[in-house]
Amino acid sequence: SICLSIYQDPVSFGCEHYFCRRCITEHWVRQEPQGTRDCPECRRTFTEPTLVPSLKLANIVERYSAFPLDAILGAQRSPFPCKDHEKVKLFCLTDRTVVCFFCDEPAMHEQHQVTNVDDAFEELQRELKEQLQGLQESERGHTEALHLLKRQLAETKSSAKSLRVTIGEAFERLHRLLRERQKAMLEELEADTARTLTDIEQKIQRYSQQLRKVQEGSQILQERLAEADKHTFLAGVASLSERLKGKIHETNLTYEDFPTSKYTGPLQYTIWKSLFQDIHP
Repeated sequence: SICLSIYQDPVSFGCEHYFCRRCITEHWVRQEPQGTRDCPECRRTFTEPTLVPSLKLANIVERYSAFPLDAILGAQRSPFPCKDHEKVKLFCLTDRTVVCFFCDEPAMHEQHQVTNVDDAFEELQRELKEQLQGLQESERGHTEALHLLKRQLAETKSSAKSLRVTIGEAFERLHRLLRERQKAMLEELEADTARTLTDIEQKIQRYSQQLRKVQEGSQILQERLAEADKHTFLAGVASLSERLKGKIHETNLTYEDFPTSKYTGPLQYTIWKSLFQDIHP
């Protein structure tokens, strides 16, 4: 009758009615000129009433104050009562849990976002739909990424196969050119070797014949010089020049060096230069 809001420090004083300590005190101050103190609800008068705190009512007020009024009023209309006490049921959006106003501890959710079940249902439906939309977009993105990766995988395999053929052909051409250069160089070496050996063998044969003749002339001269009889020695001098004819030869040896330099030296560089006429990078 005099407390127009939620109880603050509720007290009683002999009857079964409760008031805020401040509200009942101010009411009695206004009654002092009359010299009586009564209960604003039942009009029972008291001479010296004693204000006794109501801890039970204070606890109920504390629980009630922990929740928004609109949430409580909305929850009272909810068709989902507490299964044990059939009381109001709320939903804490912060903790994502259903809260019973009388069964749970209100202080645990005092600073939380609490609403009725209907509003919570709509809010969570909206959030879950947004999450579903995000997941669907992510699914499309992953599907497209997998499609691109699989296509890249196939293209990479095909490209690698083609490159293996290209590399094989390029190196096979180089190998073929090198084998041709090797064959040509070996044939040229064989020709130079055969020509040089033939020249040397011919000279050996010629000088061997000349050596025999020179040895024969030397033997003739030694025999004549060994003649002790002067008349015999002088008699043989006349035919000596004829006998030595063709026996005297000078050593005038000339020959060409074997061309080893063109087969040694920087051989790889030489081959590399020769490939330029067949290779066009």
